[in-house]
Amino acid sequence: MSPVGPEPYAPAADGMAAATPTSQFDTGFVIAEIQAAHVRAPGPDYWQGTAGAVRDGSAERFHFSPPWRTVYARTVESVLLRVRLTDGSVGWGEATCPIAPEVICTLAKGFVSEITAGHHFASVDALVDHLYDAQRCRGYLAGHLQDAAAALDIALHDALARRAGCPVRSLLSPVARACVPAYLSGARAPDRAGRIDAVRRWADAGATAVKLFLRGDATSDLAEFDELRHAVPEIDWWAVDALWTCEHLEQAVQARQAHGERGARWLECPLLPEDLPGHVALQAAPGCPIALGEHFRTALQARAWLDAGALQVLQPDIGRTGFVQARRMLAAARQVGIAVTPHMGGALDVMQAATLQFATVATPEVPCEYQAGLAKRLAPALRTHWRLGPRGFEAPTEAGLGIDVDADALQPFVVG
Repeated sequence: MSPVGPEPYAPAADGMAAATPTSQFDTGFVIAEIQAAHVRAPGPDYWQGTAGAVRDGSAERFHFSPPWRTVYARTVESVLLRVRLTDGSVGWGEATCPIAPEVICTLAKGFVSEITAGHHFASVDALVDHLYDAQRCRGYLAGHLQDAAAALDIALHDALARRAGCPVRSLLSPVARACVPAYLSGARAPDRAGRIDAVRRWADAGATAVKLFLRGDATSDLAEFDELRHAVPEIDWWAVDALWTCEHLEQAVQARQAHGERGARWLECPLLPEDLPGHVALQAAPGCPIALGEHFRTALQARAWLDAGALQVLQPDIGRTGFVQARRMLAAARQVGIAVTPHMGGALDVMQAATLQFATVATPEVPCEYQAGLAKRLAPALRTHWRLGPRGFEAPTEAGLGIDVDADALQPFVVG
């Protein structure tokens, strides 16, 4: 059986030098089967009402919360991917794809399976580069195809780590950390009093770091930042996320300076995600660091932003990059002195575990995002070994991602 793709951990198809993973493990594999399931998770609405006003989207499935542009699902949806290797090893992955995850299922069970199953790959890097190279000349450089590749990447790392009897972080680096500090992602409530209460409860649980969502009104956003800081002094690490709402550069300049004066650790996603020149121009303004990266799928996309000096904190979303592309981003960012901490987007425990595994090898001084309201929504089917303590998440010693999946218990949550 002839191998597919380059030799293990060769320079990537996008030309970026890969970070060197631990070389003591056997990284070769042959995929026997790929399965994927679109799941819908019960529980309270995670997005609707956070910004107050709600505008209907399409039918009953989606909605908008102005001033944020992004569409959200009314119920939490995701896609879980299961890979089985010919040696019997099994692993689970998940893409950060809360909108139309059924597209990932179609790609994974069809195209992705057809061009990967039965072929020998020397490493996950080789498979990721094979998938990218197969469609790059047709312009499939981001989006759902790369999300499917990320889910498969995560599942393969889970399977290979289980085969080796070690946590995934041991595959990523021999010096991975055993604890991951975390910050709460957003104070999710429809009014300021509710958001203060949410942060208070987070602080009472022993946490000290929070990221707030901005709503596009500078006066109101700054007033809320000041009020929450004074109401919950136990939180000593604050960041803010504009969610791409700054309409003009001047608005972003003002937000950066004002929040920097208040000690914010960063201003996240200020301008539109396509606006590299705008983010470069923003660097001339004083204020807090600029953080972004959740819209990148590949290291090639991130490279232009790193080379241009458009940010100070890079945030790869592991459910969109997988470990391979995130590791390459980490290597490139280190070369230019940029801090790296993963973005944790709208997905469930499998992707959350993958995010925390990557965080053990990212910049140690920067905490990792945590979407508390998305954890344990499929508790009968997904059991996590990650535990949140006073210092952050204690990395589990169990083999793989640190997640056990009961495929039978998952069935009631599967859509269609």
